[in-house]
Parts: sequence; structure tokens; C-alpha cells
Amino acid sequence: MTAIDRPDLVRDVLLTVFAGQQDDGDWPQWFQYLEDDRAPGHRESHGDVVYWPLRALGEYLDATGDLAILDGPAGWAGREALLPPSPVRDHVWRAVDHLLGARSADPRLPAYGHGDWNDSLQPADPRLASEMVSTWTAGLEVAALTALADGLGDAEPDLVARLRGVVHDTERAIRDLLLVDGELCGYALVTDEGVRPLVHPRDDRTGLRHGALQMIHAIADEQLAPDEAARHLRIIDEHLDGPAGIYLFDRPVAYHGGETRTFLRAEAASFWGREIGLMYTHAHIRWVEALLRLGLAERAWRALGVVVPDGLSALAPGARPRQSNTYYSSVDAAFRDRADAEERADAMFDPAFGFEGGWRVYSSGPGLILRLVVEGFLGLRATREGVVVDPVLPAGELEATVSLAGRRLRVRYDVGSAGPGVSAITCDGEAVDTVPVPRRYRPGGVRIPTAVWESLGHVEAELVLDVRVGAGAAGD
Repeated sequence: MTAIDRPDLVRDVLLTVFAGQQDDGDWPQWFQYLEDDRAPGHRESHGDVVYWPLRALGEYLDATGDLAILDGPAGWAGREALLPPSPVRDHVWRAVDHLLGARSADPRLPAYGHGDWNDSLQPADPRLASEMVSTWTAGLEVAALTALADGLGDAEPDLVARLRGVVHDTERAIRDLLLVDGELCGYALVTDEGVRPLVHPRDDRTGLRHGALQMIHAIADEQLAPDEAARHLRIIDEHLDGPAGIYLFDRPVAYHGGETRTFLRAEAASFWGREIGLMYTHAHIRWVEALLRLGLAERAWRALGVVVPDGLSALAPGARPRQSNTYYSSVDAAFRDRADAEERADAMFDPAFGFEGGWRVYSSGPGLILRLVVEGFLGLRATREGVVVDPVLPAGELEATVSLAGRRLRVRYDVGSAGPGVSAITCDGEAVDTVPVPRRYRPGGVRIPTAVWESLGHVEAELVLDVRVGAGAAGD
């Protein structure tokens, strides 16, 4: 909805989602926010669920400055009955109280709970819910609470101070406990006796050495130093970059005939696919975002191509024919069974091996791709302080027409060979005043301040901008 310039719809969705919140501060796993689905009772969820509404609210506030939404009424799901509405700010406080009440043995880190984004990795032993930590969820905590604090700005100073404090502690704990030998572990057992990394070269329990989620998201959210980001990029390239996309793990999750020891569905699934760690499109989309953060335009463009059925066989020769007018949420490898997968695990890195489309029309993936194109590749994003122009595109010329900040906008890009970074923007031949927007890993874009944006052209007419990219970016 942000990619099609409909902040009004984002507002409506936020109020609807907050109205599905439980009075313990959490949400059910499937949110159950639609009015007909709301019901009393507290339902379990994975440890990451509580963060998404907070992150979405923060990004909405950053885009619109609409602090009035904090006064918007939203109801609750109580244990015995649906409860009367209260302001969204009360919901936010309750969510923060909840996430701070679900910590590991190190209170700076969230406990794993019933899982994270990879919902095939539900803990097989109830004790793991409190003893295990997901590095990806810890990174999400940093990203979500930072976005919310930034979105709130000077409003709600007590809440902002609390959010900043949590972020500071979580960032320190990630570096102290989860960045092991220079590599983020996927998970860790955190107990009073110490820390035991999982999905890491030091892992002596699961058989998994490298995992994608925590690395991809740390780069995409610019949480690593530049040299650390480069190191993790090399690890992904060497161990996780497959012909059909980025793999969740570097090898099959160990199979014990259906017996589960650490992760439920991943160790019990009888076939080799997204359930046990192959390519998951949502994660791959975030990989494309990470490549854009690094300024690797050509790689990002090619990586986007492997989630589009049309033309896929040219990129991955082993891709089996699949329906071209649908969205696939995953890839399944053509192993006969789990035993075959374990014996021939290296085959999944062979471009000629068989790769079938997995689950279809499953989730919000098409919307994520649209936002990736508009805000990532084209670099066009509305904020309360103006319009950001921060493209990362292959060299050449391109023209795109979008709706942005209440206007019809046509952008003509001239992308040089020097990489990302906006060097000039003109409108009707006149230079447009901008301010630099720095990036951590590459030359950044620029922001057209609100007053300048509103002065350009006629409000009712299509606005045409010429953007030169590379060759001496602004602020370099």
C-alpha cells in the first residue's frame, strides 16, 4: 500500500490489526484481526509476531507524521470476552510490556517462544522456548523498536526513551553473545551455564553450519559494520546461494526417521522443500533488499528474476515448468525423499538439478515485490520530511511512472557505470534542491524537502523528474 501511495489504507489496516491484539499485549499467530474472526481467549504465537505491528506503525509514522493515529480507538481480545477500545498508544505500551516479559536467561535478548519467521523450526522440547534465542528475532527487535522510536520523534518521550533503552541493550547482547567468531549464529541456547551457538560452524547439535535469515536481515537493516556486512556476504555466497535462490540453510536439517530433537516440522517433514530449509521466497526478497543496501544493482536485478516464473529457466536451467501467472512462496528440490536428500545434498547447488515451484498464492509476497521495485530499485519513498530518491539500478536509461506523495510522478533515470548515489535531479531543466540521505554500505540518495516538493510543477499535472545516478553522487 505504501508502494501505491495509499497511506489511508495503511492507517485503516493498522487500526484493524491493533483491534485484534490480546489484552496480554500479544497477537495470535495468524493475527485474527478481521472482525468476523475476532474472539475471546489468548492464543499462542511465535516470538516475532509482537514486533510486526510496532514496526509497521513506526514506518507509517515516518512516512506520514500522522501522530493522531495514537489516539485512534482499538479494541482488545480478553480471555473471556472482547473488550472495549482504548487508544493505540495504550496498545503499544502493552505490546512493549509483553515483549519485555518474554526474555531469555540474558534479559537483553528475547526468548524464542514458539518459533520465529521460519515456522518449521518450532521447538521440539518445551524448555527450548525459554532457553533458545533466535538471532533473527533479536535483530527484528532492534529494527522494529528503532523504527517506532524514529517514527514517534519528539512525541511520547517516555515511550521513546524506553524503546531506545531496549534497542541499546539488545544490540549489545547480539554482539556479546550471538556474533561468534565474526559470524552471526542462527540461534543460541542461552542458559545460566553459558551460550551454545546453533546453526553456526561451532554448532555440535543440529548439523547446520550456516543460516540465511539472520545474515540477510542484519544487512538489509544496516545493523552490521561495512566490513562485517562484507564478511557475511562472502559466507552467503559460499554456502547459501543456490541456483533457485538463497537457501535458508547450508545443508538438509538432520532427519531421524520422523523423530524430532530440536525443531519440530523441519525434522519430521518427509519431503525436501521450504519446510526444511530450501528457498523461501520471503527470505529471498529480503536478500534482494540486502543486495540493494550494498549497492549491487546487477546482482539484485538477477536475484529478483528467480522469483518470477517467466524466463526462469534461463536463470536456473534446472527449474521445472511452473504456472506463470501466480506467486510461489517457495521452491522444492527434486529429491525422492529425505534419505536421498541427505545422500546427495550437494545436488541442490547444481544449476541443472530439478527445482519445482513450491506453495502457491500463499501470502503477501506480491505486495512485497511491488514495494521492493518502487522503494528499492527505483528508490522512491515518501516521508514526513519530503520525498526520498535513492535508486539502485543497472547501468542504462529507464523511465518509470508512479503515484507518490499525492502526485502522479514520471521519473527518467540516467544510470552511469559508477554505481548508486544520486548526482543530480532536475525538473523542467532546472536543478532541484535536495539534501543527502546517507547509506551505511554505499553512496546514498537524496531527499527533496517537503517545501521544495510542493513547489515543483503544477499540483494537478504529472510531475517529471530527471535523475542522474552515479558519477559523483551528492554528498560524496
